[in-house]
Amino acid sequence: MKKELNTYIVEGGIGKCTAFTALVPKLKEQAGQPIQIHTPYVDCFAYNPDVKMAFDSSSIPLGDPRLQASDNFFYCEPYKSNFQFGKQHIIESYCELFGVPFDSKMRPQLYTEHLEPRALHWLEQAKITGDYMLIQFTGGQSPVGWNINHQYTNINPGRIYPTFLAQQVVNLLKEKHPDLTILDCSLPNEPSYLNTVKCTEHWAVVHELLKKAKGFIAVDSCLNHFSASTQTRGVVIWGPTRWTQFGYSHNKNLHFHMKEKWDDSKFIDSDPRNVMVDPEQVVQAYLNREKLSKNQTKEVYCLNT
Repeated sequence: MKKELNTYIVEGGIGKCTAFTALVPKLKEQAGQPIQIHTPYVDCFAYNPDVKMAFDSSSIPLGDPRLQASDNFFYCEPYKSNFQFGKQHIIESYCELFGVPFDSKMRPQLYTEHLEPRALHWLEQAKITGDYMLIQFTGGQSPVGWNINHQYTNINPGRIYPTFLAQQVVNLLKEKHPDLTILDCSLPNEPSYLNTVKCTEHWAVVHELLKKAKGFIAVDSCLNHFSASTQTRGVVIWGPTRWTQFGYSHNKNLHFHMKEKWDDSKFIDSDPRNVMVDPEQVVQAYLNREKLSKNQTKEVYCLNT
C-alpha cells in the first residue's frame, strides 16, 4: 500500500473539531500513516497517535513548508452537503464526504491525559474535594483570540437556555444534592449562577475534568461532544439544532416539543420555544441519566429511527 502524507483542513468550533476526531483512525488507515491537521483548535488533535502534526490555522499558513510537503490537501464543509437534509449525524456526513464507511461505534476521542495534573491543581486551588458536576447553559463564542473585555455575543442565540431557568435548575440540584459542587464551564464574560463555581481553565482542561465529573447538563455546545470522548452521561437541552445530527445516545436529550424520540414533524428551527424545557424536567433527566433504553445501549449516535 502506498503511503501518503495527507493534510486535512478542519474548520468550525470546538464541538465540530471534536466530532471530526472520530474519523482520524480511519483516515490514517487510508493514508497508510498518521495524518496532518490544519485547524483553529489544535488541542482537539494534540497527542493523538494517528496525527503526525496539528497546525494552528490562525498563525501557520497553508504555504508553510511542512504543509507543502503534503501529498494531498483535503477539505470539506458538511454544512454545505447532504447534511442539510437533516438526516445525517455530523460524523456520518464527514464520513460520506471523505469516503470513510460510517460505523455507529465510531466515537470522538480527545487525548488530554497530560492535563490531568493541571485539572487536579485547579480543583485543589478551588477547594473542591468532593463530588462535582459540570454545567454549560451558554456558548457560541470562539475561545480563539478571546478577551475578557469582549461583550458576550452568541452566533446562535436560540441555543441558549434562559438564565432564569438555568438558575432554577441549579437551585433544584442543590436542594437534592447540597454537597455536590456545580462547575460552570462557560466563559468568564457569560452569565454566572448562584451556588456554582466558575471554571476558568482552558477548554481542554475542562475535557479532563469531565472524566471524573458526576455527569453534566449543557446546551448543544462543546460539553455535548466532550461527553462522547469521556463517555460521561449527562443531559443536553436542544434548541434550533437536531439531536439526531449533533447528539449522542448515552445522554438524555431534551427539547421543548418532544421527549425521548425525535419527531421532525414537531421541529421548527426558528421557534423560540425550542429550548424552553421545564427546569424540573431537566433535573429529573439528570437524576435518571444512568437509565438507558435498549436502543441507547446499542448506538453511539442518535440516528433517525
